[in-house]
Amino acid sequence: MSLAVALPCAVLSAVAYGTSTAVQHRAAHRGTGRADARGVLRLLRDPRWLASVGGDTLGLVLQVVALATGPVLVVQPLLVLAVPVALPVGRLLGGPAPGWRDYVACGGILAALAAFFALVGDPGHARPLPAAEAAWAVVVAAVVGAVLMLAVRRGSATARAAVYGAVAGAGFGLVGVLLDAVAGRWQRAGLSGFADPDGWVPLLALLLTGAAALVLTQVSFQVGALGASFPANEVAAPVVAVVLAAALLHERLPVSPAHLAAYLLCVAVLAAGTVQLARGMSAPEPTGEPEPTTHPGDRSTSP
Repeated sequence: MSLAVALPCAVLSAVAYGTSTAVQHRAAHRGTGRADARGVLRLLRDPRWLASVGGDTLGLVLQVVALATGPVLVVQPLLVLAVPVALPVGRLLGGPAPGWRDYVACGGILAALAAFFALVGDPGHARPLPAAEAAWAVVVAAVVGAVLMLAVRRGSATARAAVYGAVAGAGFGLVGVLLDAVAGRWQRAGLSGFADPDGWVPLLALLLTGAAALVLTQVSFQVGALGASFPANEVAAPVVAVVLAAALLHERLPVSPAHLAAYLLCVAVLAAGTVQLARGMSAPEPTGEPEPTTHPGDRSTSP
């Protein structure tokens, strides 16, 4: 384990993810309030979206390196820094300039992360993830996610975007745990380590969960504003990763009543900060309608 490698790689991964998220939302969102399968496929021909996938790929590589050299309980929460990173990127893409509330929100996110790390201390080393536990984790995540999405299928665009974003974020939290397990397997046994179920089952679970979370993220961007989907995604991911790292990988997480209360406070501050920053990143929503050529009270016509 080398935090000297893990920490900078995790921060750089957050920078890549935050940049990609802001670009992806601008490419995917059309202000219709509906999920559109054709719209998702259309993204495959959008140069902006394809460039953002390159950023996600870079972020993934850096995340793998971070997880291979550091614990999930440290690496995954640091990825929340993608939220402050996305703020200036959203500004460059046409969003409003950050206000004082946005800077306060950035400070709150940093303070919540610092407090969490102080509470956790040294989480120790992760244990190998058995095939059965990896498979059950994916099945449970899929069932719970499907139930939540069905529950809001007739809800408002904001509610659906938030739930879709949260389910996708939970998927990314699970991906972080699976990435750690796969990276550890590779370090211990190399390619031959994936010849038995304890090797290839977590790898297959990683690929399936990662693909589903990526697609669902784009759907959440289609359905609602960034202020609904992004905070839910970014808060769910570290919370799920922390819980699963303790439950499945047996990383040490203090769980006294005082610790649990402090964790909840950190999550509340983190959620408030991400909501504020996502609102700050939200650019004027496209309507999908052509711009009018005349204005009320104006007889002139635009050329």
